[in-house]
Amino acid sequence: MNAAWSYLSHLLRPDSKKWRPVLSVYYLTYACDFRCPYCSDGSGTPYFRLRSPVLSAERVLDLCGIIRRHCEYLVLTGGEPLQHPEYADVLCRLPALRFRGVILTTNGYHLDQALPAVARSVTELVVSLQTMDSAKADIEYGRSGAHQQILANIERAACYPGRKYQIIISSVATPDNLEDLHSVYQFAHDRGFRLAVCPQLVGVKAHHALDHNPEYRKLFDFLITAKKNGARIQGTVDYLAYLRDLKKFKCRPFTMLVVGPTGEVYYPCLELGHHAGNLLEEPDLHRIREMGHDRFGPQPDCGTQCHSACALGFARILANPLSLMHEGFLMARNQKLPCNGTGRVI
Repeated sequence: MNAAWSYLSHLLRPDSKKWRPVLSVYYLTYACDFRCPYCSDGSGTPYFRLRSPVLSAERVLDLCGIIRRHCEYLVLTGGEPLQHPEYADVLCRLPALRFRGVILTTNGYHLDQALPAVARSVTELVVSLQTMDSAKADIEYGRSGAHQQILANIERAACYPGRKYQIIISSVATPDNLEDLHSVYQFAHDRGFRLAVCPQLVGVKAHHALDHNPEYRKLFDFLITAKKNGARIQGTVDYLAYLRDLKKFKCRPFTMLVVGPTGEVYYPCLELGHHAGNLLEEPDLHRIREMGHDRFGPQPDCGTQCHSACALGFARILANPLSLMHEGFLMARNQKLPCNGTGRVI
């Protein structure tokens, strides 16, 4: 389904019992060779500790074909998706499914080997980066020399011949790196990359040391001001303000489709962790929603939690549609501002 129509259906018919995702997220694998302390699923378990078989490239593409019937935007994530044994075959064959957008999230460590396949299908390359301090980063990764390798790979990706993908630097704001993120912002800004920042979640809730933390609020105030002045910051101003304030919001989980490595569908969301069915066995997503409702009940009214890019982002543009118009205004204005050769506003 067209993303705009999906958005309008959620806006105009919020009580619909259909499942019409604006965005799909597929966990290609949970495997990861890093040990980042902020890594966590909705239960608080790091992804590298989750156990699941992976599908062959052929079955992954079958699954993605079913996903494409329901949604035109696909996020490939993990774990570390580039640790899937056949990721290159998957990426090279994805264009045949005609997704409008393919977003790949990665820690960037193996990116140099993956760039030819990435260039074939990816429209947005999202690389995780929390600090410019290599010694500090390597301790978090649990791998010596990893940070310098990642930085080098980001530069390789930026210079890849004929690249069509945008590069997004994705950062997790933790109690220990708030000052570091100003340097990460500068790194992204100087190269014309977009920057996405979200708070560290422990399970589904923001780390307690971020709540009412003046340095955390100062960081997001800085990002909001930078965005208004033309910097490429992910999300609407309204969304960034909600991240800053860590306020409660009304979640709209059926704007997303989240699928585990072997095709299991999370109901109503990844964070609650319920599996309502498997798309390879039941390709009718509306039917899977019915199955989830019958087994687990309706969408719960959750507390103050899940301040993540997708959950909060879609919730806020539905609660405040004018924020999308403001975003469009900022984008149009920024295109008229002078920039350097990287696309950075100057």
